Amino acid sequence: MLLALKVLVAVSVLVFIVGMIKPKWVLFFMKQPDRLTVTALAMILFMSAWTGIAKMTLKPKERAVDRPSTEDSNRFPLTR
Repeated sequence: MLLALKVLVAVSVLVFIVGMIKPKWVLFFMKQPDRLTVTALAMILFMSAWTGIAKMTLKPKERAVDRPSTEDSNRFPLTR
């Protein structure tokens, strides 16, 4: 799965480069393809692939037990 996401990153860059030169090659199903649509498609592919890579590779941080919770740190000491 990780390999497929890395390939998707490469494909999105390739789609962007080819689409900037000849948008008709990438958006062959449209009557009047434009570079803005190609850019949006390439950005969506790129961002979704990197999000998937990050979700698969990054480990969540462990919670520190000795720290006070955020609820306790937000309370004001009201006693004098």
